[in-house]
This record gives sequence, C-alpha cells and structure tokens, in this order.
Amino acid sequence: MLLSYLWKTFRLVSCAVLIILFVRTFLIETGRVNGVSMESTYLDSQTFYINKFALLLSTPKRGQIIQCKAPNGESLLIKRIVGLPGETVHIHENEVSVTDSRGNLIRLNETYLKPGSITQTWNHEPGDYPVLGPNEYFVMGDNRRESGDSRHFGPVPRENILGLVISPF
Repeated sequence: MLLSYLWKTFRLVSCAVLIILFVRTFLIETGRVNGVSMESTYLDSQTFYINKFALLLSTPKRGQIIQCKAPNGESLLIKRIVGLPGETVHIHENEVSVTDSRGNLIRLNETYLKPGSITQTWNHEPGDYPVLGPNEYFVMGDNRRESGDSRHFGPVPRENILGLVISPF
C-alpha cells in the first residue's frame, strides 16, 4: 500500500515537473528588466513575460519588443525591433527611418518614445547603417540616451532572439 502511494506520488510530481519544464523551455518564461534602456515602456526591475512560442510560427516584426542575447553572450537584453532583414536604418535630425528592401524610405512613427526623446548615433553624427543581412535585426531601447543597442554593437542575429516580451497581466 505504501509503495503504491509513493509510486503514484512520484508519477504525479514527475508529470508536473515535465510540464513546467516544457512550458518554460518552449512557451513562456518570466524575466526582469535590468536597467533603464526601455523606460518608460518598462522600468528597471519590472517583471515581464517572454512568449517563446510566437516566434516559432512567425518572424519578428518592426515595433515588437524582444528579449535577445547580448553580442558578448553574457547577458540578456530587451529591445524594440527597428530594422528588419534587407533594410537600411538611418538616423538623421533626431528621426529614425528605414529604407526597405524595395527601396522605399519609411519614417518611423515612434509614439512609444517619451516626449523630448533624442535619438542619435553613438558619435552624435547623422548616420546610415549597413544593409541588414538576411537574418539580422536592428534593435534599440526606448530610452535612447541610456540604451546600449544596435547603434553600438551592430545588428542582432535571429538566433539570438529568444522571444517576444509581453507585459504581465
């Protein structure tokens, strides 16, 4: 009788652990903001969720907030996608625009930025970045003055994008 009870308990706990591991590995995971680069959208130490499943079925899109590995591979970042594969990102006179793969110039309407935000290149000069490769994304933080992003370390490869950041309920 005791062995039967222990076996049932073991099976139940094992199933629960496997379900939790599956959900955390393939579906949803929690994260915590570390820094001010995404203010005022996300604040330092704020908790968020990462939807890992969404990007298995589709490609990342402009304006989405993602979690990605830093180029040094030592830390995780949350940033907003600004440039897509095949595009060129331009920063001129405090405005971000992209030239898409068909040659169309698109001025980004960045309503998520705080009023008075200033967007500059790393050296404060107008800039045109190289055309993004087939699996590269240009990412930036919403707090442009305090964000280490693609302006500093270059594009993020698709394999470094871990999932979409979604707000807690």
